[in-house]
Amino acid sequence: MKFLITLCLLFPLQAMSATTLWQISKAGKTLYIGGTVHVLSPRDYPLPEEFNRAYKQAQKVVFETDLNGMNDPKMQTQWLQRLFYPEGQTLKTHLKPATYQTLTTYLHSIKLPVQSVAQFKPTLVMLTLMMNELQRLGMADSGVDLYFQHQAVADGKAIGQLETVEKQLTVLEKMADGREDEMILSTLNDIKQMPVLMGDLKKAWRTGDLNKLEAIGITPMRSEFPTLYQTVLVERNTGWLPKIEAFLATPETELILVGALHLVGKDGLLQRLQRLGYQVEAFRMPLN
Repeated sequence: MKFLITLCLLFPLQAMSATTLWQISKAGKTLYIGGTVHVLSPRDYPLPEEFNRAYKQAQKVVFETDLNGMNDPKMQTQWLQRLFYPEGQTLKTHLKPATYQTLTTYLHSIKLPVQSVAQFKPTLVMLTLMMNELQRLGMADSGVDLYFQHQAVADGKAIGQLETVEKQLTVLEKMADGREDEMILSTLNDIKQMPVLMGDLKKAWRTGDLNKLEAIGITPMRSEFPTLYQTVLVERNTGWLPKIEAFLATPETELILVGALHLVGKDGLLQRLQRLGYQVEAFRMPLN
């Protein structure tokens, strides 16, 4: 299997490259929608050329949320306030003893003081531990979204978003409600598999393997965390669809960039746009 993967990565086995960049059109109006990976390593650059080509053709770049707004000091204070337990509550009081001990053992192994996460809610624990592991693996550089956000600012292109920073914060805040122990234990298990998981994810993203992306990210979430699946993917996709349709009605061409998992599966944006009557085509670059 590793030999076959090597062949697919190194040699042009077909006339056109695969992609996670799509062209959406109807009644003479067109936009591009790209599936992104939010964190990458330096060796993941340059990005697939389809993204650069679509960016050049677009007059406006649309992201999931206001990336600049996320860095606003007032918003960062809100993030901390809402992802921390209030005075009198701690992470320990919200976890089962066995879960807390498992977490404590892991924190000791990476030399992170338990006290440093004592007031964290499980979502913030999850984000902290995953980013710590990604940094250790050299995989925590800016991803596709930030790359094109910086490019759009430098080029003076119009920028839009599909939802507010407040909406994203609300989703994160409620992510682990009622399933705090499962969230912590699942995160610790995923961290053990991080190199393989991220490697598989990025390969599937680069080759446009939507079935693989669904198997890696959608199927497990839908099975193990159905409420989270609805909140993080289905409900947000539903909220984004009218905005995407509105962009299609404008005279300008937009490039919309969202996490790749938002595109795949029966609840993904691509199939939902198809069901609404839009033409959905892979946007590919010819191989030389």
